[in-house]
Amino acid sequence: MRRVLERAGRCVLTYAVLYAVTWVVIALLVSPEDSYTDVMWLGLGMLVITGIPTLLLALLAGLAHRRMDVTTFRATLAFPMMFFAWPLIGANYPQPLVLQVLCQIAFAAYLMPAPLVPENWTAKPR
Repeated sequence: MRRVLERAGRCVLTYAVLYAVTWVVIALLVSPEDSYTDVMWLGLGMLVITGIPTLLLALLAGLAHRRMDVTTFRATLAFPMMFFAWPLIGANYPQPLVLQVLCQIAFAAYLMPAPLVPENWTAKPR
């Protein structure tokens, strides 16, 4: 149980750091019309719409992941995570949408610890 909680904590911490870095980059790249603090507040608000559902999906899928190869699991998980960035379609600039989608893909494809419960993993490595 301790190992699962450590991996889940690492999952949450990794996503939080990646999300913060993504929004710092977005704040630096958007037009000078918008202030840095306004963009960072927008990023904090987007955490509720984008970040929390992503983390819930990652944790639930990671706990349920038992039979699929890790590479296939990551590719399968990256696709639905991209849809959580949909509110950014209405942004004035393309950077928030593009960078948030890249953040979601990077987390699912490379940074998420998978599987979260290695003891239950029954897949055969390729």
